[in-house]
Amino acid sequence: MTIYTSYYSGIIKGEAVSISLYPPKNWKGKHLPLFAPTPELLKWWKSSAKDAAAQQKYKRQFHEILLSRQQLIDLWVQKQRESSADITLCCYEKTGDFCHRHQVGEEIVQAYLPEYWGGEIGAAQKPQLKIIPGGKFSPNATYPSRILNLIEKCHQSGCPVVCDRLDCGYYRVSLRGESLGVWSELGLLGVLSGLRQEFYRERLVPSISNPNASTKVETISNRMVFTSSHQVEAQSRYKL
Repeated sequence: MTIYTSYYSGIIKGEAVSISLYPPKNWKGKHLPLFAPTPELLKWWKSSAKDAAAQQKYKRQFHEILLSRQQLIDLWVQKQRESSADITLCCYEKTGDFCHRHQVGEEIVQAYLPEYWGGEIGAAQKPQLKIIPGGKFSPNATYPSRILNLIEKCHQSGCPVVCDRLDCGYYRVSLRGESLGVWSELGLLGVLSGLRQEFYRERLVPSISNPNASTKVETISNRMVFTSSHQVEAQSRYKL
């Protein structure tokens, strides 16, 4: 199975699944409102300046929407693991334009189903973004209770994972000194859940899957993490 993203009039691979709030008229494919913005967010976006600041505000609000749907997202993720059919998550904006489907690809598919991620159809290549170092650790950060519970369960199962919360709200994760990347809260929940299961632990921790390999991890792409006004941290996704 492979999960792609695209736009309605673009190339579709496998089954077409609409994730916009309102699918096109006479849409014949499936509609998955689980990954659609709320009417309020869509209305705000249409009246906004649609500039970089508006895009970042949209992404923060949509991130919170995804967090509020966590239980339903977990069910969807499990269903995809049991499926063999390719699907394409569709919306209106053309490849390269700002669209919430790219955030769904990053925070849901790449975080929970990285082995199934096929990327944006028609994209010439993955964007090469400059890494800006200097993400700051927040020593007095307040951790959500469900994250604290999962961290405790990881420790109880023999995985002394360390999760440093950055000023931007993301988490730098490591296990016995080995970096597991920088994740959003939604992505961190998936990582912590995976570490408690042997099958996924071997895929999350490079030294477990290949004990003789160097501790250096091969970076395959980089994604910037933003605050409301400036870039503060780079997220690296790793080839396991």
